[in-house]
Amino acid sequence: MHVLSSSVADTDIRIRTATSADGDTIVELASLVDLHVPSEAVSAALAPMRFALTATDDGPLSHRENHFLIAEDRESRPVGAIVCGPPNWIAKPGRAPGLVRRRLVHRLSTVHALAVRPDHRGRGIGRALLQQAEKTFHEAGYAALTLRHERELTRFYERLGYTSSSRLSLTLPTGELLTLVDRGWKHAFKVLSSSVSTTTVQGLPTLTGVLSD
Repeated sequence: MHVLSSSVADTDIRIRTATSADGDTIVELASLVDLHVPSEAVSAALAPMRFALTATDDGPLSHRENHFLIAEDRESRPVGAIVCGPPNWIAKPGRAPGLVRRRLVHRLSTVHALAVRPDHRGRGIGRALLQQAEKTFHEAGYAALTLRHERELTRFYERLGYTSSSRLSLTLPTGELLTLVDRGWKHAFKVLSSSVSTTTVQGLPTLTGVLSD
């Protein structure tokens, strides 16, 4: 476990990496997020997070290709968390050639959950968790961080430097355009590497150069 510096306005809040013992905490906090699935399906939807926490690694991320951070108050009570890892679409057949998928896992990550307890919202905890994750992924050589969000959170993410759109769009080394859409969600991305740029393709903000390095 590593305690990390943060820019939370509330100085009683600290951010640390999660450990394998934090499975219940991560699942409890992530369940605060509306996953757009029936209540009986929430447990199954969050099960991969608990499994990913069992991985150990000496790499730059907390758990191999996944990264878990927890925000705690002065009594060490968990009040927020962020869960990041490979985008789910990467593993789906037909999305990208196998070699490209294996490279993308180490260049592109996504925020699967960003949650703060209701009684601790408005204190900058979510922003601090996100910015700490961005810092880690930037230092690890990732090209961009992506996420899905509710439409009412568009301004929140745009103020933090994210480009928000109805679809996630990126160009592959093959020249193909990959676009993703999820009904009821908006997609957003933030560039983390100077080798990556944003252009407009078919009217969509599009990531280019994700695999340039």
